[in-house]
Amino acid sequence: MRIALLHTNDAHNRWNEAFVVQLRALKAHHDALLLDSGDCIRSGNLGVPLHPEPAWDWMCQAGYDAIALGNREFHITAWGFLAKTRGAPCPLLCANIRPKQPDTPLPAQPVWQITHHGVRVALIGLTTPMVTPRMKTAALSAYLFDPPVETARQWIPRLRPEADLLIALTHLGVSQDRLLAEACPELDVILGGHSHTPISPPEQVNGVWVSQSPPFCKGVTLLTLVQHGSRWVCSAS
Repeated sequence: MRIALLHTNDAHNRWNEAFVVQLRALKAHHDALLLDSGDCIRSGNLGVPLHPEPAWDWMCQAGYDAIALGNREFHITAWGFLAKTRGAPCPLLCANIRPKQPDTPLPAQPVWQITHHGVRVALIGLTTPMVTPRMKTAALSAYLFDPPVETARQWIPRLRPEADLLIALTHLGVSQDRLLAEACPELDVILGGHSHTPISPPEQVNGVWVSQSPPFCKGVTLLTLVQHGSRWVCSAS
């Protein structure tokens, strides 16, 4: 089996027509899944946009398939969270966030699954914890974050039997991505962001491919994965 992945991260609303045209052309040429690891938008952590973020329109034009929730997309209030994510063109993924009250809206889902070119793909989203139960801000927040590695360990037994390719789409930073790979060798690929530290070519940590792209729309990573036995061989450009 063979599959192509296109990955970006940490655009911080530096989207432009030339970059989006490039993404759209690459996706079509390689028939790839187009994925992003968060911090797509302009707003700061506590800022609330008055209008839908322009990043979402750019990403819609590019044809994104899934996006990991970044700290920029998160807000401690439900109305702020909804305002920031309004207009997102595809699923926003974060498995380690939960509302404090069951009726609070959560504009993100934990996982996303698709069969692409006969490959059963499962993605789990993981985000750097912005509000944890021990923080003073927990009293003001409508949401809490759980530890990413513990969350991944809970999800992997459910996803692994259903997936040929198991991907963690993360906004954790490269050091945490490496720790995740050490703790969860059942993963095949970790596509990360947050630390603005490109990893090219991808590195292999405990058998898991770890990659991060240049920030600010300065580059995109194309990963070609070919399955050999139970593992995947990765090449990148």
